Amino acid sequence: MKILSRYCLKEFIPPFLISLICFTCIILFDELFRLIKLFVKKGVGPIYLIESLLYIAPATVVLSIPMAALVAILLALGRLATDSEIMAMRANGIGLHQLMVPLLAMTVLLSVIDLAVIEYVLPQATQASVKLKRDIQKHNPALILEEGTIMKELQTKGKLWMYESTDPETERLQNVRIWDEIYQGQPRLTIARTAMLSYEGNEAQLTLYDGHTYEPVIDKSDGYRITQFQEQQIALDFTKDLQRRDYTSQHPQTMRIGQLSTYIGKLAASIKPDKPSTYTLSRLRYARVEYHKKFALPFACLAFGLIGIPLGIMVKKNGKMIGFGIGLSLILLYYLLLQIGQSTGTNGQMHPAFAMWLPNLVIGTIGLILIATIFYENKVRSFMNREKKMPIVVNSRAVT
Repeated sequence: MKILSRYCLKEFIPPFLISLICFTCIILFDELFRLIKLFVKKGVGPIYLIESLLYIAPATVVLSIPMAALVAILLALGRLATDSEIMAMRANGIGLHQLMVPLLAMTVLLSVIDLAVIEYVLPQATQASVKLKRDIQKHNPALILEEGTIMKELQTKGKLWMYESTDPETERLQNVRIWDEIYQGQPRLTIARTAMLSYEGNEAQLTLYDGHTYEPVIDKSDGYRITQFQEQQIALDFTKDLQRRDYTSQHPQTMRIGQLSTYIGKLAASIKPDKPSTYTLSRLRYARVEYHKKFALPFACLAFGLIGIPLGIMVKKNGKMIGFGIGLSLILLYYLLLQIGQSTGTNGQMHPAFAMWLPNLVIGTIGLILIATIFYENKVRSFMNREKKMPIVVNSRAVT
């Protein structure tokens, strides 16, 4: 390895490791505060809190690696520019491409590492996290019962749940709504004035009081059959004791790339061309978004490298602070574009592949333009310097 390459990597690695730890901790702290709030209020042991954080860690590392790479490049080159080392390199005939190559090679390596984490570590960690969360919810449904919130965690077998408030004296749920068979095209709505969650043995039941059930009539497109009841019981998939069970989630985030590709193929084959299911189409678009995200997110390292290197070289004074500020701004821009891409790709407003690769294309294109600008300015500067140094020859003729 050349001396210059070793020197560049020596400047890059320490800020990268520090940035990686900082970004990972920031994201984990956000999850930690949320989990502590739930676990302290709901009474689940701290061992499950620690286990949850361990399962969340790979997802935070996947996000932190591109951010840390960008900040490290800006800080490293900002330091070199501030101390006039880049100017000294130019004066000694060292081309900027020699400075860029080792840093770009490092971003490619980080992209491969990030992709490997997404492929081999993240699916298993997410699967374990979903399994733990499911077991805890079965043991303590209060973890997911939130007033005035549609509880998607209970969205099993086409059900959605919601209640408005809790009576502080009786602890009964007030104004409960249950939507059943929401994916069959003919949802059934149950409304109860109050409800009580109870256990019989090791099984949980939700007892509804004073309510109505609105069920669509098959023969009439706009007709409903209304059934009144004083008391109705619904069995819930909860347990009084926390038990660890084998469970395999079919969520795209828990799948490896090959599994997700097969899953997408099955979803696409199940869609009827003459009468496509809106729900199946939504699942298909979401799965495709997650598929392309598994590739696009790691290569954010390379995109950040393409834009970070020219910006770092352009920094003159106060390089570290300016570099850090530019890095945060670019990170916000990237993840804003990523969120927009996820939303538009899932809703069908944009092709999933383009939606997920759009942030990389935008950031990478700007970076290539800046790199081309730097090389062009260097060529012009070199040409002007040669013109100044070129000797002037004057042809003189003897006059007789």
